[in-house]
Amino acid sequence: MKEKISVVILVYNNKGELALQLRAHNDKSYPLHWDFSAAGGINKEEDHKAAALRELKEEIGIDSLLEYTGEELYTDELCTDQLYIYKTTHNGPFTPDSVEVEEVRFFNKEQIEEMLKLGDKFHPEFPFVWNKGIIF
Repeated sequence: MKEKISVVILVYNNKGELALQLRAHNDKSYPLHWDFSAAGGINKEEDHKAAALRELKEEIGIDSLLEYTGEELYTDELCTDQLYIYKTTHNGPFTPDSVEVEEVRFFNKEQIEEMLKLGDKFHPEFPFVWNKGIIF
């Protein structure tokens, strides 16, 4: 099985709230699902920091200094999906790419917990990372 290596970027505002993106309604995978602030695959011959900066700019339209958390997670026991986690602070505004992103909105920890509890649609990697305690 081919390993998929991706980056995840968590964007917080000065209140400590996390920006989540709602994936575009016509997205080929997980349309209208809440997702990380930005995320995506690493291109050939691209390091994970360069991929994180590219995805941040492409998806929500910001350039920001990123802090690598040191987290490298494998999303299943077969180690097929590896995630590099980055964090940054930005208060907006965002200019989301309408092909990929419907909207970007800040949520506090309690709001996200409630959304997960109520069964709101999330990209499957989000609850996995959430349950690891890395996000808040």
